[in-house]
Amino acid sequence: MYVQFKYLMSHVLQRFLWLTGVYVAAIILLKIRFHSYNSILEATTNGPSFEMIKTGHPYLPIFWILLLVLPMFIIGDSFNQIHQKLLWQIKSQRFTKRQVGLINLSFLVLLVLGYIAVIQTTMISVDLISLGFAGFLKHHLIAQYLAFNLMLFMSLLSLLVVQQLCGWIYRLFLLLVPILLVVYTAFSINTLNPLNLTMASRKMIMPHTSIVELLVGSLLLSMTYVLIYGKLEMK
Repeated sequence: MYVQFKYLMSHVLQRFLWLTGVYVAAIILLKIRFHSYNSILEATTNGPSFEMIKTGHPYLPIFWILLLVLPMFIIGDSFNQIHQKLLWQIKSQRFTKRQVGLINLSFLVLLVLGYIAVIQTTMISVDLISLGFAGFLKHHLIAQYLAFNLMLFMSLLSLLVVQQLCGWIYRLFLLLVPILLVVYTAFSINTLNPLNLTMASRKMIMPHTSIVELLVGSLLLSMTYVLIYGKLEMK
C-alpha cells in the first residue's frame, strides 16, 4: 500500500502543484480586479441562474468549471500507468483486487481533501484580508464555507469516480465524459442534477432532497468502483 501511494503521489504531485497554483493565482487576481462581490467564494462559484438560461442569457462560468474539472487533469490516467509499473509487485504482496480498488479510492479522497484545503484556505484568506474578521462574520461566511466544502467534496469525489469508470470503457472518455457533464450542468435547467449545489446562483433553488441525493450518489459510485475494480484491472 505504501509503495502504491508513494508512486501515485510522485506521479500527480507536479500536476497538483501547477494546476492548483494557477487557480490560486487566478483567485487572487480576480479579487484584485473586481470588488463587486461580497466574497471571493461567491465570485468564483457564481454562474448563470436557471432564470437566465430560460430567458436565453447563459454564459460560461469559467472559474466554476475549472474548480470542478482541475482534479480530473491532476489524476488523469495515473492509476493505469502506475499499475502497469507495479503490477507484479502489487500481486506479490498478495493484495486482492478489491483492496487495490479501495487503495485507489482512498487516494482519490485524499486528493480531493488536499485540493479543497488549498483552494478554500486561499479563498478564506482573501476574504479575511478584504472584509476583515468582522465582515467575514457579518456575511455569515463560516456557514457558507462549511456547507460549500461539503457539497464540493461529494461532487468532486463523484466526478473523479465517474472519470475512472469512463476510462475503463474507453480511454478517450476519461476526460471527455466528466467534463461534458460539468459543462452540461452549467447550461442546463435540470434541478435534479446535484452538481448545481456547488453553484452560488442555484444552490438556494435546489430541492432539499438534492443534498441527500448527492450523498447517496457519491457513496454508491464509490462502492461500485471498489466492487467492480478487480473485474477490469490487474488481469
